[in-house]
Amino acid sequence: MKTFSILGTGWLGYALALELKEKYKVKVSIKDEKKKNKFIEEGLVPFLLNEESLDSLDDLLETDYLFINFPPSKFKNYTAFLNKIYSHEKIKNIEKIIFISSTSIYPDLDLVFTEEFSSFNSNSKSPKVYDAEVLVKDKTDLILRASGLMGYNRIAGKRSSSKVVKDKDIKINYVHRDDVISATIFLIANNINGIFNLSVEKHPTKEEIYLFNSKKYGFEKSIFKDEKGLKNRIIDGSKIEHLGFKYKYSNPFDFI
Repeated sequence: MKTFSILGTGWLGYALALELKEKYKVKVSIKDEKKKNKFIEEGLVPFLLNEESLDSLDDLLETDYLFINFPPSKFKNYTAFLNKIYSHEKIKNIEKIIFISSTSIYPDLDLVFTEEFSSFNSNSKSPKVYDAEVLVKDKTDLILRASGLMGYNRIAGKRSSSKVVKDKDIKINYVHRDDVISATIFLIANNINGIFNLSVEKHPTKEEIYLFNSKKYGFEKSIFKDEKGLKNRIIDGSKIEHLGFKYKYSNPFDFI
């Protein structure tokens, strides 16, 4: 049985771990000890890993597959933390490294963005994401740029219930968590490397999807106001489809 290490076992990483545990020995990183026993009971092998505690890297990087999925906002120095992982001597022995990035790497422009876009000049919506990709790209087999992750308890518009939403006419870029997991498994199974956007085909406006979900799930509507001069960034997630992958959820109105 091969080993699969997941660094960053949050909302996405934990679901992936459960999906893979029958096929792989799954090692997972935990930021503190709170969920250690729960993970062990579920057949996972947890190791403490955070900015202050990196002793477990030796064990976590003894693996065939490495999946890295950390939210930059949770770190004091995100790139320094990633550099410690990628500079470890065992990193070069790993069969495949998968890095979860974000479509926030693309700048705030009225464009349809594909993976071929290269005019960043550090001018992305999230400079931390851009800096991270620059750091890891030469040592990473797969970079998955995920749009807004949705599904299950993440419902578009719920956090904005009864709040003012100024960018009501902006088209949204979402992807369902299940499809990120399926895309990861598909790319590994077919030994495919490269950079891939993960984003569904349909791009309703915020007002459209927020109002739809407020009615569907019974929460208060947002308060919509016009704001001029905003950009419509459309993320094209079709590259992976040309290789045979099919999104289970191609329309945010169908997310569960």
